[in-house]
Amino acid sequence: MTGIKNVNGHFYPPFHSGWGGFAEELFHYTSRYYLATEAFLRHLSEDRGFVMSGYKAALLSEGQRDLMAAVLATRPDRQSASAAVSIVSAVVRHESGVDRVWVERYQAHLAEVPKHETLLGHSHTVQHTVADVSPLDPFMSIAERLQMPVAVRERHVEVCMHTLAEHLSSPNSVVRTNLHNAVLELHNAGYMLRNHPHLTHGEAHQIGDEDAV
Repeated sequence: MTGIKNVNGHFYPPFHSGWGGFAEELFHYTSRYYLATEAFLRHLSEDRGFVMSGYKAALLSEGQRDLMAAVLATRPDRQSASAAVSIVSAVVRHESGVDRVWVERYQAHLAEVPKHETLLGHSHTVQHTVADVSPLDPFMSIAERLQMPVAVRERHVEVCMHTLAEHLSSPNSVVRTNLHNAVLELHNAGYMLRNHPHLTHGEAHQIGDEDAV
């Protein structure tokens, strides 16, 4: 299986490209920059009360990790985001179980979670949309309007995650939706968001080798 994940001898399918770096935060580690992941899930699941404070990926039980792997192997949408929210919330409450509703919904995907190296699975290919408009354009256009510094270099989109999280949680629903969709488009095109605390416009233009605002 291409992109297979190995965690303590357990093997998991690759993440769907639409999750981008948020999948790493949810499955492998939780950094102090989790607020962007929290805002992304909150908007996608339409759960305005969701918080990630207290969540650590290392605390996932085996059952929770299997389910999270199945969820992250599918494209991000309202259902998969709600499933991720359910898992994260259980960990925050120091619970090791999983909601049977989500297990049933992702049963087919759970069956694909390999338990050892010899199991075969489907290959995972990042699909790039061929279009006249660069996948960077919507995100960079929104960033410019929001006066949010961004530098693009080596297929990484460098941005202050705290600033991004604030805009993903904007009271303006149009801003939230458009920015959220732009992030998804970046992920699907193979770009990875990278945290750059306190990035300035001047620094962005200095270090960006593909684009900057």
